[in-house]
Amino acid sequence: MDPSGLKAQRAARVSHHRRRTAAGGPKRVEVTVPVQDAPLVKAIAGALRSGGEAADRIRRSLQRRLAAPRAKTGAGLVAFLRASPLTDADLTVERDRSTGRSADLA
Repeated sequence: MDPSGLKAQRAARVSHHRRRTAAGGPKRVEVTVPVQDAPLVKAIAGALRSGGEAADRIRRSLQRRLAAPRAKTGAGLVAFLRASPLTDADLTVERDRSTGRSADLA
């Protein structure tokens, strides 16, 4: 094949890759893991890449286990506020009751 044909094929592949990526296609990710975990990570990536029910199960399971804990309110918030360095400070907080100022928006 002549060099211009090879250039055209390469340009077509690059164009196809860019369209797939823009459409939400596969995303390349590089991770560093312990040697013994590399086969596991590769297997998980392969299962997610292949799609289907197995990928959905893996995704749900990992999301459940790795999701950030939900924010807690109530007792946790009270403990946080009580640990504040301002807890024992004698503060008087008042709201500014002025009507503000007029602004010329023209």
